[in-house]
Amino acid sequence: MADLSDAAHAEAMRDAGWDPKPLREDSHSKDYPVDRLPGIIGEAVREVADYTQAPVALVAASALSAVSAVVQTYFSVSRNSRLHGPASLFLLTVAESGERKSSVDSLFMQPIRDWEAKQLQEKKRLDAEYQKEWETWNSAKPEERGDPPEKPGPTPRMVREDDTSEALLMHLSGYPIAAVICSEAGIIFGGHAMKPEQVQRHMAQANKLWDGGPIVEGRVSRGETNIPSVRVTMGLMVQPHLMQKLLNQNDGMARGIGFLARFLFCHPETTQGTRFYREPPPMPGLDGFHQRVNLLLRSVAAKDGLGRLITDHIRFDENAQSVWINFYNEVEEYLGGDSIYSGIRDVASKAAENAARIACCLHVFTLPNHKLIDRKTMADACALMRWYLNEAVRFGREAEATEELRNAALLEEWLIKKFKEATCAGQEFNMTVNMVRQKGPGSLRGGKRIDAAFELLQDLGRVRLLQYPGSKKLYVFIAPQVIAEYT
Repeated sequence: MADLSDAAHAEAMRDAGWDPKPLREDSHSKDYPVDRLPGIIGEAVREVADYTQAPVALVAASALSAVSAVVQTYFSVSRNSRLHGPASLFLLTVAESGERKSSVDSLFMQPIRDWEAKQLQEKKRLDAEYQKEWETWNSAKPEERGDPPEKPGPTPRMVREDDTSEALLMHLSGYPIAAVICSEAGIIFGGHAMKPEQVQRHMAQANKLWDGGPIVEGRVSRGETNIPSVRVTMGLMVQPHLMQKLLNQNDGMARGIGFLARFLFCHPETTQGTRFYREPPPMPGLDGFHQRVNLLLRSVAAKDGLGRLITDHIRFDENAQSVWINFYNEVEEYLGGDSIYSGIRDVASKAAENAARIACCLHVFTLPNHKLIDRKTMADACALMRWYLNEAVRFGREAEATEELRNAALLEEWLIKKFKEATCAGQEFNMTVNMVRQKGPGSLRGGKRIDAAFELLQDLGRVRLLQYPGSKKLYVFIAPQVIAEYT
């Protein structure tokens, strides 16, 4: 009988002489700078992350999606006397299904859903009034009729989910505000059956939505679409393999036309396997967040005589302008040569504008009585943008990794997940190679992929496969330094 006691485990660890080498540079996400989310935004993110036990970066993305959705309707941001644009944010989380994005979204988006329900009730009331007025007008003698009653407009609705690009345009034609919130965003990026020219047109349309319009399109099937201005927030989640496919398909078109450059990108490490049941606690921060959303949803979007949205343009104070200019120049400097952002020039090129949009959202949501964006808010926005840039750099390196390296990383992440599950349950981590072959990552089972992944992890000193005297089983031991990397 093999000795699997803690003492034997420790002895095996010591005898192995651990000196692990990195699997890949910067392979783990840095902690999300939640302290840079001011006031009730940061409080709500901490509360929801603690309760749902979802990755903090995913929770923050959901919160910022809700903030952007309500701020964009009434406010825009001015970067200087000539550069003006929407406050809308595009957020993209790369994660496997089951990370609780839908649950987190529902907590932050609830006030918007409630507002939409009220708008629907109001639309029913207006339709009933219109019907009565029309019947009265229609039953009158022609000479006694005045102008016919005006038909009510479409129901103001903001939240969209898995709309196709055509369906989204149809919605925006009626009400030019949208928040596209989707946990399985494959269809948002274009279906697999789309031809390259369709994918390009789809992505170019999304770029125009980020810019705020105008949207002018002509199609034989639906005629001409002309929307003077729009405001669209996106809060999407896509699985890693679909993201990889998006980057590779059609010769990298998504990056070539700047589609992904507009997104605030994150690829958080999973918390699955450690999320044991918790009773819902009081959430005063989330309650305050909801109250602020309700205040900002004070009315429907307003338009001028040309059909363009009317928004207040929020400007920077002198100190905030200085912070923004310094950030702009910092990013530009790191674009050159082999500098840190040279591999994500498309993303970095939009970083300064995205930082300004984040600052506007934070400012309007947490400092409603201040006319100008101040230095601290801009510094917080730039710090958040740096984190998103670093995530884009990290994922870019992962995307360029060989299949062998990706398989080893996948196996290591699975082993760490199982190690955490055993630790949280107060059990020893007794994993054998055969157990991994039977229950390990599905994409690695069969053939030689698991064996090749183990071989690479062993060569780098990140795992050891040990056989106890008298036992034919090979047990998996993980280097303590590797475990520490994931904690």
